Amino acid sequence: MNIEILDYINSLEIIDTHEHLMPFEAQRELGDVISEFLTHYFSVDLVTAGLPLKQLDKVRGKEMSVMEKWNCIEKYWEQSKFTGYGQAVAFAARDIYGIDEINRGSIEELNRRYLETFNQQHYHKIIKEKSKIKIAILDRFGERECDKDYFIMANFIRPMVYPYSYQEIVDLEKEAGISISTLDDYLHACEKRIDNFLKSSKILKCSLAYSRSLDFARTEKYIAEKGFNKLMNNKKTDKTSDSFECDIDFSNYMFHYIISLAQERGMVMQIHTGIQEGHGNILSNSHPGLLNRIFMDYPDMKFDIFHIGYPYQSELGVMCKMFKNVYIDMCWAHIVSPVASRNILSEWLEFLPYNKINGFGGDYCFVDGIYGHQYIARRNIAEVLSEKVRRGLFSVSKACEIGKAILYDNPAELFGIE
Repeated sequence: MNIEILDYINSLEIIDTHEHLMPFEAQRELGDVISEFLTHYFSVDLVTAGLPLKQLDKVRGKEMSVMEKWNCIEKYWEQSKFTGYGQAVAFAARDIYGIDEINRGSIEELNRRYLETFNQQHYHKIIKEKSKIKIAILDRFGERECDKDYFIMANFIRPMVYPYSYQEIVDLEKEAGISISTLDDYLHACEKRIDNFLKSSKILKCSLAYSRSLDFARTEKYIAEKGFNKLMNNKKTDKTSDSFECDIDFSNYMFHYIISLAQERGMVMQIHTGIQEGHGNILSNSHPGLLNRIFMDYPDMKFDIFHIGYPYQSELGVMCKMFKNVYIDMCWAHIVSPVASRNILSEWLEFLPYNKINGFGGDYCFVDGIYGHQYIARRNIAEVLSEKVRRGLFSVSKACEIGKAILYDNPAELFGIE
């Protein structure tokens, strides 16, 4: 690797396109380092390696000591620690807490040092000082307030497009100040919510691939109205439960409606594609190719497509080349598969204009994970750029310029960050 390029990439202030942290540091939940590091991601690797889910729930709890927890997970931790998720927490332990290796001999000392962070300005230390993040785009599943020293909010569209319960319709009524009894009432309330979103940011977030297919077929309004009425009638007939199954025709209609509103207002939509977090889902629901028609139908709407579409990253690259309104986001990807991320970035740099690539988003629920992820991402990007220089594609100075574009200039322009 070219050291000049690596040093430059490591020196950059960057924009983080996607996070799930608590909006304010004071909301961090006090617990031990194992429950923190197994909040998500690496915990999936441990379960995939054989850790029973019931055991994971116990390990995440507060009844066991750190060493008792380690006894439960040690075998699976050892088997999983070389994954991208495992590397991220290892780099965090090393560079934040001075623990060279997480093992039986170090876990209690790691926990002691971790607990000390609750008496410090840990967000500032990790986000600003160690990770050099100017600002992060925060997705907190509908929350609106955040610490603006660290975050810009992404606005969550799922409750409007695919409500999980009648309560979400009640919440929309309250926010919009509109009594909802017809589809037109619902549409008017959603328009008011979109306008409220603009008070915080022009960024929308679509996570619907966790709940349904990204194939949003065009649906006539009268068909969507039948689906909406089914939802409302379900509410009226079932007084004991507020949960109901969302009608797919209604959901399809609403997705197009929300995009049309957003396009008129110059907004940007971030869309989850590819691998889903957790213990099982329908992977094909999240294929970015399912959005092909959406990209065609809304040419003035900008789409930031998440997670390199992994494992469909080549198809995503083709669509990004075909459509001027489609951008690639490498959030989460560098820890999902460090190797796939390097390989596809190398391909894209000789396939796409490099202004179409957003290079990093931590996508973590706990702040130490962000440090580990950006460490991997910076090295990945530097390694790919170094190889291009070695092959004579461009100079070291051009490599540094491209690195800055991927990590700062491109997301700044797309999201209007000054």
